[in-house]
Amino acid sequence: MKRTALLAACLAIVLCLPSSLSWTDSSVAHAAQKPIRIELDSKELPLAAPAYIEQDSTLVPVREIAEALGATVTYDKKDGERTILLTKGERKALLTIGSKQMHAQGRTIALTAAPRTVSSITFVPLRAISEALGTVVAWDGLKRTVHIDKPLELPAIGTEEKLIELLKSTPTDDSAIISLPGLWLQGREEVAVESSAPQVSEANGEAGTPGIDYSQTNIQVSGVDEADWAKTDGRFIYQISGSRVVITDIANPDKPRLASELTYGPEEQFQPEQLYVDGTRLIVIGHATDYGLNTIQPQSEQLTVLPESKSVSLLPPPQIKQSVKSYIYDLQSNGQPKLKRTLEQEGSYLSSRKIGDALYIITNKFYRNYSLYAKSKGLHLDASTGQQTDFKELAASFQTNYTDSAVSDKPQSVSLNDIHYFPDILNYSLLLVGSIDLGQPEGQLQVSAYLGSGDRIFVSQRHLYVSQMIHKAKGSAFEMITKFHKFRLDYGSVLYMGEGTVPGYVTDPFSMNEHEGYFRVALTNGDLTSEHPGESSQIYILDEKLRIVGKVDGIAPGERMYSVRFMGKRAYMVTFRKVDPLFAINLSNPQQPKILGQLKIPGYSDYLHPYDENHLIGFGKDTTEIKSLGSSNETVAIAKGMKVALFDVSDVSQPKEKFKEIIGDSGTHSELLNDYKALLFSKEKGLLAFPVTLYEIENKNSTGNAEVFAHGQFAYQGAYVYSLDLERGFRLRDRITHLSNEEMLKSGMYGYNYSKAIRRIMYAGDTLYTLSDAMLKANGLSDLKERGALLYP
Repeated sequence: MKRTALLAACLAIVLCLPSSLSWTDSSVAHAAQKPIRIELDSKELPLAAPAYIEQDSTLVPVREIAEALGATVTYDKKDGERTILLTKGERKALLTIGSKQMHAQGRTIALTAAPRTVSSITFVPLRAISEALGTVVAWDGLKRTVHIDKPLELPAIGTEEKLIELLKSTPTDDSAIISLPGLWLQGREEVAVESSAPQVSEANGEAGTPGIDYSQTNIQVSGVDEADWAKTDGRFIYQISGSRVVITDIANPDKPRLASELTYGPEEQFQPEQLYVDGTRLIVIGHATDYGLNTIQPQSEQLTVLPESKSVSLLPPPQIKQSVKSYIYDLQSNGQPKLKRTLEQEGSYLSSRKIGDALYIITNKFYRNYSLYAKSKGLHLDASTGQQTDFKELAASFQTNYTDSAVSDKPQSVSLNDIHYFPDILNYSLLLVGSIDLGQPEGQLQVSAYLGSGDRIFVSQRHLYVSQMIHKAKGSAFEMITKFHKFRLDYGSVLYMGEGTVPGYVTDPFSMNEHEGYFRVALTNGDLTSEHPGESSQIYILDEKLRIVGKVDGIAPGERMYSVRFMGKRAYMVTFRKVDPLFAINLSNPQQPKILGQLKIPGYSDYLHPYDENHLIGFGKDTTEIKSLGSSNETVAIAKGMKVALFDVSDVSQPKEKFKEIIGDSGTHSELLNDYKALLFSKEKGLLAFPVTLYEIENKNSTGNAEVFAHGQFAYQGAYVYSLDLERGFRLRDRITHLSNEEMLKSGMYGYNYSKAIRRIMYAGDTLYTLSDAMLKANGLSDLKERGALLYP
């Protein structure tokens, strides 16, 4: 009887296998038909009934997998519903047969496939229950294997002696990681050190005012919200204006009014930078700065020249302590905010993300280059030299503080016992990941600390990736390498999963992407510090354990990558030196990605945005190619005005530039080229809008190079509003500015009233809103006629 039931279950599973498990490559198609292997702690877990895939979920027999994970299984039936309760210590997961919802840790979690019973065997989604019970899951699609493991336990620093040992093992020469804000390093190359400025981007993907259609800010990943300078919920507009937050009531677009204003006193030393709006919750994030608080003081403020180095010197940085504060408010129906709690963690703001009620804030806490500092003081990072005071101060400075006012107004400390380090230490700084579940009444801020700061981040709904850029001396040049650290997001906490390394460096926030269990990354390979780097671009594909499974490299030798966009099983990349090649790359087989086609046109795109699955919008600069001075054979490209193009990639082997629009002359710029959340786009409405600072050349010459090298004069600043469709392309509907006629007359080569520079454009209902630091303006969405305005007091 059991054998009959098992055969019936196997037959049902075979019938349930989705037709989507088909690949164009025959070898991959064959692999897709192989059984699924389950490994628990690197050992195969045999199952009485085979696992199978449905709707991107691997389903397994519940009792076998639960008991293997150390959980108990309790069945119940109430009101006609059959439930399954899994319990492992304090972790619990409650599933209902036929329901795509799971309740775990006080939350409701959406499932892609519902639990079901097949011939008396109950199948449940493997990843969902495994992660709910505290493990990490990785899918190896090529080997059809699911790996279930305990979270990796990184070692903790623990003692002062261990800290000194780790600091001694870090790179100490000028080939170390580029990550030393606060220091002026004067060496053999003038390296532009990228600061940890906010890596901004945004989405309003939360519940807003019912019945009102309003725009949502541009984000990288659906369901992963990002903080921005301004937001709307359809009823109010929330924006940062200087050092305050203003909330505008837009119920009557003809008479927008100031509903509330949040100001921060000098004692708080707080500068708001970004915000989130989520239903009845407002989160304001910014920097708090205290001066004169460095733990270790230099012996002298004089410039110290190190005898060991021919050309490296150290200037003492200012005595400052930085932290990131988050003010969390409850919003009343009239737009009045009420402060609920304040969060603070040390460091410089790298970025943040919000997924549902879970908020994640990533900061870098930078330190001095202690190798140079110690040498200048005659210290040698050796605790046996008798310099105990210095080392105790050094160790104390690495302990970091954070505050959650809902718990206590007093700072909580992350001691050396709780600061972990990666296998290879790259610098003396700390990466701090703050996480909290704001939907849980008892939820508290948790701060995880790691020795070694981060450079860029990418966040999916399940994972956080942090990149670290390393440069190693290679003769007279440098070899660039990027290391990625992966964390699982566990509903307000983080679990470390591992690391991977690839050659090259990341230049764009859209260079990283996660798709069907694979992490894809586009990098530039070359010497970052050379005038003639000989760069090329490449795409690497890594599995869930960050092992390289495929790559396409050597893309456009001698050119730099300007932008990239991953769209499902394809990637589109723009490189540039003299012309703009747009490459279409097939990623459907992770082991063998390949270039399908390319298009070469003048200009380049700094940002690529999907129009639909077969069309892309590129935003960048127009260029002109001319002969290089002093050479009859060489040519150079000169940047001109802003360029917007619509690319047709229906035939990926032959991409086409379907339409283009040139705006202004040399000097014309848009915030969109640096910050993609400045874009407003709605395909359904045929609406495209972005801010432009327009420069134009007066009395243009029709021939000659004089015009090519000429720089335009300021002519306009405001929102350019276009209609866009596939039949007629770009059509400028109108321009909207906040500058008065008088202010325009006073403007010139040296600028204008920058407080009225439009930065964001959004719509709510039938009204288009433009925002600057100084004011808000409302225009009809259909005719763009001005309806009302509010000049902030």
